[in-house]
Amino acid sequence: MENSGILKKALLAGLGIYALTKEKAETIMEDLVKRGELSKDEGTNFVKALMDKADEEIANLKKFVDQQVSQAMSKIRPSYESEIKSLHQKIDKLTKELEKLSKKSN
Repeated sequence: MENSGILKKALLAGLGIYALTKEKAETIMEDLVKRGELSKDEGTNFVKALMDKADEEIANLKKFVDQQVSQAMSKIRPSYESEIKSLHQKIDKLTKELEKLSKKSN
């Protein structure tokens, strides 16, 4: 469960960076428009292109995180499955021993 907290924090940080990036891009665009280096339309297109790229990178990051989690789970799952099987075998053995002891005491 600790890993899910880390992933949650990383995704929230990514969203925060995304919001800051958009705000900063808009500020830069407004400055360039004021100085006459960009038209309003060019500035709007610049910010949109930047945000589209950020969306693409976020999608790539999500895909990467999903792959990493899947790989980690595939490594962990067999270990848990073998432990559970072993515990079931021990429970079965102890149940049989209890039944034997119960029959002896009656």
